[in-house]
Amino acid sequence: MIQAISRVTLTQSILDEMLKLIKDGAWEPGGKIPSENELASAFSVSRNSIREAVKILNNMNVLTSCPGQGTFLAEDAISRILSLEVIDIGYRNASVMEIYEIRTLLESQSAYWAALRVTEGDIGELNELLRMSRCAESCDIAEQNRIHYLFHDTVIRMSKNSLLLHMLSSIKAEIDAHHASFDNLPPADITNLINDQEKVITAILNKRPEEARLAMISHLERAMRLIK
Repeated sequence: MIQAISRVTLTQSILDEMLKLIKDGAWEPGGKIPSENELASAFSVSRNSIREAVKILNNMNVLTSCPGQGTFLAEDAISRILSLEVIDIGYRNASVMEIYEIRTLLESQSAYWAALRVTEGDIGELNELLRMSRCAESCDIAEQNRIHYLFHDTVIRMSKNSLLLHMLSSIKAEIDAHHASFDNLPPADITNLINDQEKVITAILNKRPEEARLAMISHLERAMRLIK
């Protein structure tokens, strides 16, 4: 039975409950899961909270969201979850700063590989991401957050390393749980973070792996300083 969710560490709580439902066989592999509205009602949380958890499960390749059709459970969802849980054991008692240090190590390498492996098919997507990043300062917090997530997700995906993607997915919930710390940053700090993102994207577009790696390190180190 689906249990109502506490407001504490909301994204992680929803994620944990959804993973439990999947492992307990509540949803058929390859089948459609309940809609965001249905899950929000069952968990007694907002639709936005459900959307964040579903997004993480999409990144883990446990779910696949198809516009206009719904969200579907991967055929190999159970094996994916179990393999990620093995990785997760090492992160279970880690501090926020330790998680950010590991994130910096992994995401800087993802930026390096993205620049090294960028294809002609990636160029249009990166240019659109660069355009959105440049417009982000004039957007509201919700849109800034959406662009921020899209930036990191795109760089990780363009590394074209599925294991790296899975490892980062295993700590994504912990990262997202602390992302609210950025909602009340002064405009100058937001500007600096956005400028960092643009440097990473530009380095990838220019196929400069080391420059992309260093720009990502600078971006994440700045983020670490801001949440201390």
